[in-house]
Amino acid sequence: MVKDSKNRTRAKPGPKVAEEDIKHERLTLRVHSDLIRILQKRADERNMSRSAYVEGLLIAWVQADPRNPKVDSKGKLVENAPSPLEQMNANSMKFGAKWADFNRLYALLFGQSAPEKWVSEPQDHWFGQEDEA
Repeated sequence: MVKDSKNRTRAKPGPKVAEEDIKHERLTLRVHSDLIRILQKRADERNMSRSAYVEGLLIAWVQADPRNPKVDSKGKLVENAPSPLEQMNANSMKFGAKWADFNRLYALLFGQSAPEKWVSEPQDHWFGQEDEA
């Protein structure tokens, strides 16, 4: 709600958002102003807000890691999607190819391969809200 000049509240203009699509969490980062300028430039190139651009980067990173549960383009868990362990057991070749892609990306970003133990031990690496490990 927004207060107008006569101190009345009115709904914010714009499309209504379904309750399940409302973003309830906020992420705050302290970053150098040079990084902000770079992120702003890249966001402008994509005609996005800086926040939406960084959110897209984070979602792409989560989607790239085959140990994570499946998330949609908004970062929400996809209902009834198989768990990472179920995906690995159902099609180990596809899981292995996705791991190889992620490992290349990890190496490009961090200068070393992702730890082998992240994928070599057959376990479900995802901890749900009830587990919080």
